Amino acid sequence: MKINTILISLCSVSFLGYAHAAEYDYVTSVKVNQIELNAAVSADQVSQLMKTENSKTLKVYSECTGNYEYSQNPTPNRTLTFEIFAEDNPQIKNEQFYQNKSTFKQLGQTQGRVWLSWNNTKDMSEKIVANNIQITQHYTLQQFKQDFKHSAQTISPSGEAQVLILEKDQAKEFQKHPQDFSPPYTAYLNFGFKNGKLTQFAIQQALAC
Repeated sequence: MKINTILISLCSVSFLGYAHAAEYDYVTSVKVNQIELNAAVSADQVSQLMKTENSKTLKVYSECTGNYEYSQNPTPNRTLTFEIFAEDNPQIKNEQFYQNKSTFKQLGQTQGRVWLSWNNTKDMSEKIVANNIQITQHYTLQQFKQDFKHSAQTISPSGEAQVLILEKDQAKEFQKHPQDFSPPYTAYLNFGFKNGKLTQFAIQQALAC
């Protein structure tokens, strides 16, 4: 009886470990209009992500992270945020550099991380490829379940699900310690479905604080 109890306990632990490990799928590449966003990109490249030239740029300084954020809303349903980390720009020694920089063009080769969101996928005309999977406005929940089996385990026909965005060294660590990786502290793709069809989509970088 005691041996059976121990075996059942071990099986339960094993199952729980597997369930947690299988909570999310991940990708190591996310390209929008052929620009890799699983890495810092230059401000000059941002204009190739969306048609932003006629959009007003909002500049915000984050006290929490010490980073500058430049954002635009090219359309009411699309948002782009460019977050600048000091470690991606060791050549910039003084914060005064940003004082007169109010556009992506003025920022030039300054490197930053890009956040993109589409509140209505009808406005999603960009070419988006996660690993080798193309995400379009016609993407369905059925496709999601085939492409991302773990992330799709608990999603409803009108619900949201996340897929992690990991760098290659993070992917190795994820295999060993999946419990250490989860949104929003790990970069992720956010899929929103309604009646089995993709209605919202976002590329989210990890929160720093």
